[in-house]
Amino acid sequence: MAASLPCNEAERLRALWRYTRHDRTPDPALDEITRLAAELFAVPLVLVSLVDERCQWFKSRVGLASTETSRDISFCAHAILGEGPFEVPDAARDPRFQSSPLVTGPPYARYYLGVPLITPEGFAIGTLCLLDSRPRALSAAQQEHLVSLGRQVMRHFEWRRLRRVEESVTRAGLGIWELDAASDTVWGNAEFLRLHGAQRPVPGSREAFARDYLPEDRALLQEGLEQAIRQGEPFEACLRLKRPGDSRTTWVQLTGARVDEATPAQQLAGTLQDITPLKQTSRELEWRHCIDQLVNRLQSGFIAGEDIPGTFCAALEELLALTESEYGLIGEVFHDAEGQPYLQPHAITDISWDEPSRAFFQQGRVEGLRFTRRDTLFGRVLQSAEPLITNASSDAPHGGGLPPGHPPLKALICLPVLLEGEMVAMVGLANRPDGYSEHTLDLLEPLLRPLAQLVHGLRLRRQHDAAWERLELSAKVFSSSREAIMISDSNNRIIEVNDSFERITGYSREEVLGQNPSMLSSGRQTPAFYQALWDALEKEGYWQGEMLNRRKDGELLPEMLSISVVRNDAGEATHHVAVFSDLTRVKQHADELFKAGHYDRLTGMPNRTLMIRRMHEALEQRRQTETLAVAVLDLDRFQDLNALVGRDEADRALTAIAGRLIEAVQPDGVVARLGGDEFGFLLGRFQGGPERLERILACLSEPLRVAGAESNLRVTGSLGVTLYPADDADPETLLRHADQAMYRAKVLGGNTFMLFDPDREQEIKALQARRREISRALANDEFVLYYQPQIDPRSGVSAGVEALIRWQHPARGLLAPGAFLPVVEGSDLEPAFDAWVLRTALRQLEAWLAEGLTLSVSINLTPQSLMQ
Repeated sequence: MAASLPCNEAERLRALWRYTRHDRTPDPALDEITRLAAELFAVPLVLVSLVDERCQWFKSRVGLASTETSRDISFCAHAILGEGPFEVPDAARDPRFQSSPLVTGPPYARYYLGVPLITPEGFAIGTLCLLDSRPRALSAAQQEHLVSLGRQVMRHFEWRRLRRVEESVTRAGLGIWELDAASDTVWGNAEFLRLHGAQRPVPGSREAFARDYLPEDRALLQEGLEQAIRQGEPFEACLRLKRPGDSRTTWVQLTGARVDEATPAQQLAGTLQDITPLKQTSRELEWRHCIDQLVNRLQSGFIAGEDIPGTFCAALEELLALTESEYGLIGEVFHDAEGQPYLQPHAITDISWDEPSRAFFQQGRVEGLRFTRRDTLFGRVLQSAEPLITNASSDAPHGGGLPPGHPPLKALICLPVLLEGEMVAMVGLANRPDGYSEHTLDLLEPLLRPLAQLVHGLRLRRQHDAAWERLELSAKVFSSSREAIMISDSNNRIIEVNDSFERITGYSREEVLGQNPSMLSSGRQTPAFYQALWDALEKEGYWQGEMLNRRKDGELLPEMLSISVVRNDAGEATHHVAVFSDLTRVKQHADELFKAGHYDRLTGMPNRTLMIRRMHEALEQRRQTETLAVAVLDLDRFQDLNALVGRDEADRALTAIAGRLIEAVQPDGVVARLGGDEFGFLLGRFQGGPERLERILACLSEPLRVAGAESNLRVTGSLGVTLYPADDADPETLLRHADQAMYRAKVLGGNTFMLFDPDREQEIKALQARRREISRALANDEFVLYYQPQIDPRSGVSAGVEALIRWQHPARGLLAPGAFLPVVEGSDLEPAFDAWVLRTALRQLEAWLAEGLTLSVSINLTPQSLMQ
């Protein structure tokens, strides 16, 4: 009779897929459990059975060749309907199963006991079951023992699930760190160590951790960590990381959060993510940071029983009672750094004989006793891995190794506990009244293998505990990361998201599991964009960039997104891990920064920077036949208005004028405030007529109502204009030329406009070049004075000399004044020339006087020098 379907079958099948991914490959850990169960319960068939919509298939099996059976005839389909053990004492007498091929044919099942494997969410995905070919009935204690083994199986499935998530996160390149506040120790995963330039995974201190950051960022890091410890507040910051020996600075986003409920917090965990590309493109990423964090639980152990020390003690007490021994121990074998074995007891009889030994024994119970000496009977067994029996220990080889005063060991048996040829433990019993013999060894032999399995289970538990701690950290990082994390499978179906994903997108985890990530698409990206993304993932296994998605409420969601491909050992893509942060505030801040840097705060007009950018764009987009006009307007005597009505009213007047200017240049003109009361204009398709320029000046003539003025005020302006391409210059030069024309308009009295003349500009440039050449010649002392006698026409006697300047040009020879004095006229060089002529003539006059020659020297000075 086929079992009915569970009421939550659809959810149960999804849970089965989540825990197994339909992976039927053998699992050594589960095989250990099934072999252990077969031995403990003395049954030929033990299965870890998973029930899907079609069949039950076996993840681990003992005593059965087939790998699956139909669900319609399976016992496990019935077992998963309940929460406790499902027992069929005799299937041949049970109407539900007596006609089943599993009962009437191989494996001829008569007895069945299965315990459901239940997930933390309450879904039974399969069973751990026992089958026998003969009717049986197990006690309640035995059934409870099987239930305990079932829990270990489920913990192993949970551990495997969490490990898959951790591997996905680690391979995605997200740095993970943990800080122990008490010891001030910092631990990080491989990506964290890579970012910090560490060569090997050595825990470091918080101070060493902070030293890798630029000095100006260390205080922020330390303050954030301290606040997270003291107040439990999550910490997130964009920091600059300077790896040792690396000249480059790496921007990282670091996130941190408490992972315990203590106050102050004892443990912090967080993420570290390289956001250098983001900083280089949008300069606002703050791991990430980073990282913005990934969270998983580590699980360990699958052996029966939770109280391992109690299990050993109970076993030792039973052995002492069974063998009538006085003393005993059960110890595990370890190896020191040199590979030498030593024994550490898990259960030992108190054999202290005086107060010091009693104190030593009690301290050993707390800290752990160790038997390391090799010159003892225990040491002999440790080295040989062979059983030892002696009924006269004081005469035995190596002696007893007992300290003075120790109670005598009249008889001793030491049994090595082997697992696959390796000694993993030792059982020692002493002082049986009748001594020990080979028969005693034979009696104890069947107990050694279960003890070996128990020790092996203990070791697995330790390994699993270590793995669990690592996975728990990863899980907490995953859960508390400020960045959204989404993991999809090879079919691009979402299999896991973190809390930040739900917070940022507005979608709950249940809404997105099994969905394609394209459900977030805004439709703003082109097909070519997505093709380039998938090409990068295929070739490089990684893609990073900005993407515009959409939240659940329809609001656009700008993201900084990184996607990593996770591959298995065969190189096949198994998962995609997407980590993204919300750029909404960053984009808003960028817009604000752009506005602050490109628009005038008072008038809202473009400023000089944006004006230059618009001019570049206009020049690039200009048609060949079009003329562009660039103009600069300066209000005439606007300072008087400031003095008359005050700064605030003048600003309001300036804002009103700005509005008029904007209307005057419509529809294709651009007006910007260049500074103070100066405005710049870019006029497209300018035909050369004065109408548009006169319209600008005319809009100023309308009266202004200004508080504090006795009557409405009228404002005029001086406008300078240059035309492109007649004035073929770059935007900065065009503005400067328009500015020069504006000053000429202002010299003419204002309230007018002047056009810049490029030809006159070339003449001015040539004149300036010649003046610079003359200035260099004056500095290089290339000028000379010639003295022409002055003759009195009446007496014919020389009355003096006149000093005449000449230029001894290094290339053109001796030049007369007509070649250079007209260039100097009216410039700043005139006073310098006059001063040079005066100094040179006076030196010559002084020389003549020294020779007894009395002459007057006449020199020519400019009116400018005479005025000074």
